[in-house]
Amino acid sequence: MRDGPVEVAVALGPRFALMSLAAATEVLRVANRVLGAPAFHRSIVTVDGQPVQSSSGIEIAAAASVETAPRPAVVVVLTSFAPEEACAPALLAWLRRQDRAGAVIAAADTGALLLSRAGVLRDRQVAVHHEATPAFREALGEAILLDRLHAEHGSLLSSGGGVSTVDMMLRLVARFRGQALADNVAVTLNHRPLPERPERPVALVAVDRRVGRMVEIMQSHLDRPLPVASLCRLAGVEPSTARRLFQRRFGMSPGRYYTRLRLERARLLLSNGALSVGEVAALTGFDDPSSLSRVFRRQFGLLPSAARQVAQGAV
Repeated sequence: MRDGPVEVAVALGPRFALMSLAAATEVLRVANRVLGAPAFHRSIVTVDGQPVQSSSGIEIAAAASVETAPRPAVVVVLTSFAPEEACAPALLAWLRRQDRAGAVIAAADTGALLLSRAGVLRDRQVAVHHEATPAFREALGEAILLDRLHAEHGSLLSSGGGVSTVDMMLRLVARFRGQALADNVAVTLNHRPLPERPERPVALVAVDRRVGRMVEIMQSHLDRPLPVASLCRLAGVEPSTARRLFQRRFGMSPGRYYTRLRLERARLLLSNGALSVGEVAALTGFDDPSSLSRVFRRQFGLLPSAARQVAQGAV
């Protein structure tokens, strides 16, 4: 517990999710109301102090820039689509300074990417939005990417975004003002804690270990696809058995499933990053952008560039 209001800086990146902002600010507002005193003081911060547009097109004004904001005890980083756009040098430097100063840092949705770029994740556990996990497995470096809706590891809190941000913020309230206040806030908000999945690194849970082994090999060779015969040999599965197992489990052949994995990775890379179609094609094992575009359109009904615009709310 500490005397005086806890200073909370809510840092917004371009195309942040309004739901995450509402979760972050409402939990703090209700905490103050329930306590009957200003337990938390929050400021909306952007890299330059200018308004920033959410993913739904609604613009939010900032109270300060990262250079003029009061020194916070807590930093809450909110991003959603295209988090790379939020990785401004000034913002990353500010995050490093707050981390060195001992601030508690929380990240929602895809905000963990900014923490990674700032070098403050290290080997700590972090939760991100499930749609971003394929793109983030390499981007987050040594951080342990969790298959959880929210997580807490030392001075780092995280959530997968959406309503799970409420749970993350309730943990912040409990950390600074006690569990009783956090519980009262949850009751006031008619909120029931989200069930937590087992704490484990992201992995496929398969009903058959042979299928699981083949899929793990596929996932580790998305940029340089292996022939199905090689997959079977590495997994110790006969090709005929593999075809039968995949047909039973997924309703398709191993080769078709492999292609679908690569296309799903391509779609997530396009939706949650700034890579070009050519770069995405290279990362998902297609010879060139036109090869990716042809197969992508056949699977999803639109070109990769159009899929990015739809996912990022540009159309």
